Amino acid sequence: MNKLLIVEESLRDRKAHWFEYIKHITAAASSLGWKTKVACHGDVEDVIKQDLDCLPIFKYARYLDSGNKKLPGEHYYGFILHSIRVFKAMKPIVKQNQFDYVFCPTVTVHHLLAWYVLLKLYPQNIQKLCLFFVTNPGVWDAHTQTVVYPKSSKIFGRILEKFGSYVEAGKVVLGVETLGAKTEFEHISGVNFALFPHPVPFALEQDQQKGNAIHLACYGFARYEKGSDILQEAITHLLETGVENVHFTIQWTDGFDSPDGTKCEVNSILKQSSQVTIIDKAMNSDEYQSWLKRTDGMLLPYRNSSYYARVSRVAIEATNMGIPCVYTKGGWLEDTISEYGSGVGIDDESVEALVKGIKEIIGNFKDYKTISLQNKTRSIAYFQPYNFCKQLLAYG
Repeated sequence: MNKLLIVEESLRDRKAHWFEYIKHITAAASSLGWKTKVACHGDVEDVIKQDLDCLPIFKYARYLDSGNKKLPGEHYYGFILHSIRVFKAMKPIVKQNQFDYVFCPTVTVHHLLAWYVLLKLYPQNIQKLCLFFVTNPGVWDAHTQTVVYPKSSKIFGRILEKFGSYVEAGKVVLGVETLGAKTEFEHISGVNFALFPHPVPFALEQDQQKGNAIHLACYGFARYEKGSDILQEAITHLLETGVENVHFTIQWTDGFDSPDGTKCEVNSILKQSSQVTIIDKAMNSDEYQSWLKRTDGMLLPYRNSSYYARVSRVAIEATNMGIPCVYTKGGWLEDTISEYGSGVGIDDESVEALVKGIKEIIGNFKDYKTISLQNKTRSIAYFQPYNFCKQLLAYG
């Protein structure tokens, strides 16, 4: 049986996405005949150990512990210091075992030197290595609507160049899950990156709703980067001008800070409207799925400054369920929804465009719903963990 090692230093508890993400990939790999071990945080919860074959080796996780007291030079040389940590943790595992495939699902510049040295020292013990990046090196300029590259991307690119010969030889796969990230990484490094789907094991059927009102929703905690302030302003305008045949549901648990330092809270008009439901708490999986089943359209006015090259799981869940969307044009949302769903694309950070988009989805809902349902099967097939795993391990 082929041996797969998944390396995720941040897998410690069930608060973030890593546990579910890795569990689904492990199950899919098992169905393809692979035996999987998971190198994870040293303080991993026992309940995770029951579901996964864990190797608890990491004392420090960049994502979890970066807010703690910094080591001397951390600000300037953090990518070197953390690679030393990763190397020390991984060396005994790699030295004493042979793996057909090693998959690292959330790699940053802070991990790269460790894996470069491990490949140099133990090439026979790592038959194939996939370094997967869920962030991107560029920054979106909202004024010019273009990508700019910070000075740090030069260092990032030079380190990635070192993997070029390994990529050409088929020893290393550099993976991303958005076309925007692929374009940027290839720009700074000159090395080829592979594009993968984001695995989402999700295919709920919608409940049949009684009544004439179209239910439009936005789920997930209210955030500036998600355009929650823009959405609130658009809905307020629609309510004040007398929009009919629609009910809005938004999840808004707490206020959030805007770039100018002001706190953005839910306004009184939305709170008092009979056409608006505000979910003011976090939801468990059952509660969330119950809301999804009753949703006719998804509102995704996410800011490109945060989401142009970033995946939205909510958007994938919408396309998997045949739910039309109102979404921001110019990035991953447009690429994905235009291919696997349907809806109305709007200009970035525009209340006026969002108002028009909502009116369009209400006025022609049946047409958008028909297209969404036609694309639903392809969406489920593309984003299912089995397809992700099959594509990943095809390189092995």
